[in-house]
Amino acid sequence: MEAVVLTTVCFLLSILPPTCIQYLTFRPILLEPQKTRVRRSYLVIFLIEMILFMAIFQFGWLEFRFLSYKKLLMSYWIPYFLAFSLLSRPYAYQNLFVAGMQGICTTTLHALAMNLVLLFVPRSAFLAYLPVHLVLYTAFYILMAPLLLAFFDRIFLKYRSLPLLAFWKYCAWLPILLSMYSGFLSLKDGPLAQDYFLPRIFHALSGIFIALIIYMGTKLIAQQVDLQRRNHLLAAQMNALSNYTSLLQDAQKRMSIFRHDSRHQLRLLSELIGQNNDKAAPTFLKNIDLELSQTQLQQWTQNQAINTAITPGLEGMKQDGVSVMADLPFPLSLPFEIALGDILAKAIAVSAQAFQVLPKDQRLLIIGTTPIHGGLLVFIKHAVSPDIPDDKNDLLQEEPYAHFVPDLNRFSRIYEATFRYDLHDHLVSLYLTIPYQT
Repeated sequence: MEAVVLTTVCFLLSILPPTCIQYLTFRPILLEPQKTRVRRSYLVIFLIEMILFMAIFQFGWLEFRFLSYKKLLMSYWIPYFLAFSLLSRPYAYQNLFVAGMQGICTTTLHALAMNLVLLFVPRSAFLAYLPVHLVLYTAFYILMAPLLLAFFDRIFLKYRSLPLLAFWKYCAWLPILLSMYSGFLSLKDGPLAQDYFLPRIFHALSGIFIALIIYMGTKLIAQQVDLQRRNHLLAAQMNALSNYTSLLQDAQKRMSIFRHDSRHQLRLLSELIGQNNDKAAPTFLKNIDLELSQTQLQQWTQNQAINTAITPGLEGMKQDGVSVMADLPFPLSLPFEIALGDILAKAIAVSAQAFQVLPKDQRLLIIGTTPIHGGLLVFIKHAVSPDIPDDKNDLLQEEPYAHFVPDLNRFSRIYEATFRYDLHDHLVSLYLTIPYQT
């Protein structure tokens, strides 16, 4: 009885490292509620399996043999996989891939530990030393854990291949099927590591080649996606420069007209002053100052890339009579300035669309940024019709916001940003938080 309890406890301890890696792999991309539910479900499953495995041998449902533990090893992971897939459905195929790669690693490390144990004990007495084998296997797995986590981090996070559902939908099955094939071949009593020494070597090599293929594949896909994103940003920047250049040309034309009329205006001003017309002269000066201000483009921010992107939209709003309040103390340079300028230009265009149903005296736009701990907070607020209630929940599902939200999601995914829309006091507010360290 003591041997059964000791062996089962060692077996339960041996399944903890793979289970922890299964969770730690996806922890960086899970939302906090998902993390909590996954941790709780894993804990419940482990407690149930602990009681169940003890009862299996206590009540004689399975005979105390090495083959019995092989069967448990083949099946213990299924509840963890199903629980994670139900709680985090978008990552079900990636979770299957992780389980398959861990299966290959488990088989290889079991074979290694078993061969080491069999160097010192006879094959017929292996069951008595099974706890030693399980402890040795667990130690090997803990040593391998950093390498596994680094590999999964590269293919899932560094190269951001998680959204590639079509890719993982087919690649995920290869390692798990290979693991199941090898596992079913091992369902014979007694240690088979010496008999299957060469097949285990090829099994381990197949896992290494699968890892290399997936690694290089995700890296190449990420490079192609990044190239497309850069092309998109370059096109957006060129479009912004084109619009900005058009504004400069219009401003230059207005300046030319102002210069042409300036002599006539100065003559009229001189006559008004000579006539001691104290009321008309200041009014005339204000009109000249207004005409002069219309020949110049406002500098909205010190960051030239963002200023180039947002100036056409803001200048167009000013010409349409929109009251624009801006406070944009962006740093002179940002690693994501082109993408941020593009997203701000689109947000301004969304606000311009929303203004079309408002009277001119109700059109208000507030745009600003402020540094926060560990990043930047950018906000854009625009007035909406008083008929829209503050408790309207489906705002983002309607135009013009519905067309803009996918762009926000894409920006947030690439730059690990967060955003939210609020509707309060007849103001629609977009808050965009971007991690950034100076």
